Amino acid sequence: MGYHITLSRRASPPGITAREWRDFVAERSELTIVEENEHFITAVLDGDDSLILHHSSGADSVFTSSPNGPRIIEYLASIAPIFGGVVTGDEGEAYTTESDWGTQADWDAQASIRPAPKPWWKRELSRGKRLAVGLLLGALILLIREVFF
Repeated sequence: MGYHITLSRRASPPGITAREWRDFVAERSELTIVEENEHFITAVLDGDDSLILHHSSGADSVFTSSPNGPRIIEYLASIAPIFGGVVTGDEGEAYTTESDWGTQADWDAQASIRPAPKPWWKRELSRGKRLAVGLLLGALILLIREVFF
């Protein structure tokens, strides 16, 4: 599914209509419609297939899914005043200034940071390994019982 960054009007009704979005894209040289059906109008920013904006007719809003850099968020924030809208994330956070979405260097640094590996006692074992550990512990208990009792 992914994480969505959404451009919508502050006052929901009326939202950003399909006609409004289609007309807006037609006026902008940086946007190109690449697919259109009854539910979505998909446009690409700057001819880059990783910078995709979708208009949802159900939500009357424009969104991008799982952005991989600040460019698409920056663009949504720059066009938000045209629609009288606001740019928000799935958790309700607002994107209004560069400090909200960061620079490309910030995104690159974040992507290079790997989470610390879990300690061995917190790792989840596969079903086969759990079965092997259970059999081993059972055999150990039987051995202890035979030797000491």
